[in-house]
Amino acid sequence: MKTEKLLFLIFIILILTNCFTWGIISKALHIKNQVSFLNVGQGDAELIQTLAGNILIDTGPNAQVLFELGKILPFYDKTIDLVILSHPNKDHFNGLFYLLDKYKIRAVMLNNYTYPASTFQKLIQELQKRNILLIKGMANVRVNNFNNNEQDKLFIVYPPPELFFNNSPNQSCLVAALFLGNNQFLFPGDISISQEKQLLPWLKNLTSSFRILKVAHHGSNTASSENFLNVFHPQISIIEVGENSYGQPHPDILTRLKNISAQVLRTDINGTIQFLLENNALKMKTDNFTSNLP
Repeated sequence: MKTEKLLFLIFIILILTNCFTWGIISKALHIKNQVSFLNVGQGDAELIQTLAGNILIDTGPNAQVLFELGKILPFYDKTIDLVILSHPNKDHFNGLFYLLDKYKIRAVMLNNYTYPASTFQKLIQELQKRNILLIKGMANVRVNNFNNNEQDKLFIVYPPPELFFNNSPNQSCLVAALFLGNNQFLFPGDISISQEKQLLPWLKNLTSSFRILKVAHHGSNTASSENFLNVFHPQISIIEVGENSYGQPHPDILTRLKNISAQVLRTDINGTIQFLLENNALKMKTDNFTSNLP
């Protein structure tokens, strides 16, 4: 009799454990519209999670990207559907080496600049060896089937086709724009003021009411001109930066952002910064605080 009771108790515990486990998995399987600016030190990496899958814009300078992705993606989700490398500077592409053995990478989008450095050439060879699809990015290239609607979209807004063969890594830098609901995220990589000028006509036609800017080039004073910031006018500006000897972010950039009343967040201070869109409401979360946004 005692044995039967013990077996029955074990059976109940197993059922409850199973329900609890699948409850966690079910919750994790719930598709999120989430954008995360990863704390990878002095470098860029942004994770976009939607119905289209996992999209990573840049991968940072080292293995830190693995640690940050591991905090966000569930243990069973080891697929990155698209990696967009804005340009071939090590602080934007080197983390991809560490991802290749841990995640299934379906495709990588590159700009057209042929970077002579052996490290980047080694990366291209490794991608080809693994039969990973390589895509050349330019303005108007769009990620298809994005959340199955026309409102939500991710596409490349720079460089235009006529500048596709530019011989500068930063000047041919891919600039991506993400629209989620009535919110827009702009990822300008390491562009400079001259590229910002070419984006102004497009920026002036925007209708999205809430705007988040990834500040170009870690807050360098080679970008983020007053004109550019006044036209795009972000409510929130993210500076992805770590310890560096370049004086980034530059004090002038912080002043310009303050002058347009933009809330400034920094990965070196706030850690990884996340935005979650749920039921048309945007929530922001950092290592320091959580906030509901307008």
